[in-house]
Amino acid sequence: MVKTKKSSVKEQKAIEEKVGFLKIYLEGKLSLQDLADLNIKRRLSWIRKNKKIINKYKDLSLLETAHKVLYLEHMKINPEYSIVKKLSPKKLRIKSYNFCPYLEACKLLNLDTRIICKEFGEPSINLFVKEIHPSLKFSRTYKDKIRPCCDYCEEFIELID
Repeated sequence: MVKTKKSSVKEQKAIEEKVGFLKIYLEGKLSLQDLADLNIKRRLSWIRKNKKIINKYKDLSLLETAHKVLYLEHMKINPEYSIVKKLSPKKLRIKSYNFCPYLEACKLLNLDTRIICKEFGEPSINLFVKEIHPSLKFSRTYKDKIRPCCDYCEEFIELID
């Protein structure tokens, strides 16, 4: 079992799963794009199967709905670790402080989260929010506002015309 400090059994299991997944890439068995495609398939399957959950947030804006469905429902993030600020009527900034098994796996495997999250994670999240509404877009700040370079990941959900 992979050991990191202060992780629950559930978190340890998630880290082990992500380490195994990323080792497939490191061993050259699949490209990062191949892994991203698998991640896209997993996320799209979830949102398509659970599309009715969007109605739970029908009284919120589209941006707030996308945040709640993605972060709270799908990723099961405690709202205390997902700090949202409305930057404009068309853009939310999210500071994510939550436990992230990909962050922990990247640290264990000495991988750069800026590459893994951009090439592997972001495409699936972008397509996920587009399932909620085609005009939604997800992005991150990769230069200096991503863990472990910073104590949070800066992420955005925005409405694109």
